[in-house]
Amino acid sequence: MAVNYLQYISRQTNQSLTDLRFLVSGVDGKVRQVVGHNILVACFARGKTLFVLDNTKGMAGFSRNLCGYHVLNALSGEVCLCCDLLEVDSVKHISRLRTLLSDLGFDWTRAMKVITYLSFVKETERRLGNDRLLSIDVLKEYSGTMLVKWKLDQLSANGIISQENYEYLLGRYAEVSGAAADFETFLVLFAPFLGETNPRSDTAVRLPVGEFASDRPMQKLMCTLMLSYITQHPSSSAVLILDDGKGDRSFIIDAINSLPATTNALMISDDVFSLSEAEQNVLMNTFPVRIYSRHEDMASCGKIELLCGQIDVIKRASSVSIYRRFKTNSAWDMLFGTNRTDTEIQNTPSKESRFRKEAINSLYPGTAIIDCGGNKALFAL
Repeated sequence: MAVNYLQYISRQTNQSLTDLRFLVSGVDGKVRQVVGHNILVACFARGKTLFVLDNTKGMAGFSRNLCGYHVLNALSGEVCLCCDLLEVDSVKHISRLRTLLSDLGFDWTRAMKVITYLSFVKETERRLGNDRLLSIDVLKEYSGTMLVKWKLDQLSANGIISQENYEYLLGRYAEVSGAAADFETFLVLFAPFLGETNPRSDTAVRLPVGEFASDRPMQKLMCTLMLSYITQHPSSSAVLILDDGKGDRSFIIDAINSLPATTNALMISDDVFSLSEAEQNVLMNTFPVRIYSRHEDMASCGKIELLCGQIDVIKRASSVSIYRRFKTNSAWDMLFGTNRTDTEIQNTPSKESRFRKEAINSLYPGTAIIDCGGNKALFAL
């Protein structure tokens, strides 16, 4: 018997929709749309900024006006996810930049040289009386030995540094100039994420990782920048993950593992069971409410069958014994059935799958299985 999935969640968890994390797996469009709409409307009502990690081609049927949210492409340069990206005045900022550089292929030594270079630029600007955040435009003023010498000449001419300091600083720059030059070639990748305004509560920032399927460093970079912002605003952020169920999606698992505990998350996938066993375990532990609609891959249906467990089924058998002797086969006995004996046997309970994989593979549109609080039930929208 089908249940109302919202009431079922309330009975099982005693929590509201926005306090839970949902996983929806399957190809049923109606289930995806209805469940997604209910959760996103609740997030919008509570003023949460939405981040859409889109590992599909075009948001998998979700419109640009997403439940009240205005969808912006993170690559458009309209929003700022890391205005202080180039600041290296704290261990936290240094660690974040090192992580980003690692995603781009910088080893530990080269990353530290980049950080030293940024500290050099910051200190030089301070001595010149320019108290401002580092930006791409500021770094352009140091892109080359001649420009650095010109900056140091200004300090020397104004008596701010001695000739010995001049030679020392120029030598320090020479030590890191190679890594600085490499870093400047990657600045174009950071530029779209350094917009002028922070995401608003009515904004959905779409990160199109699915469009960079062959560029894994770019996918990791977008995930890291998203997490950088969410970490600073965990309670006012929500994440929608759209997944086409294909290929290596380890970067999604890494992002899910790094989400703050207070950040709402909804993952909608064509098939999460195409992931490895370890990655599936991460999802099962992260999302307390899991919804499975129709799956096309029978191997995935078999995994859902195992997850849903078994139930006790009692089967009965009956038999009829008819006496063929003449004295017990009179017309009277035949009329009242006294020439026969009915026997019914109740067998020992046996284990059977709660939902067989063949049934999961052929679920009706709008029908799905909800796994919540250790219990499973079938519901229909």
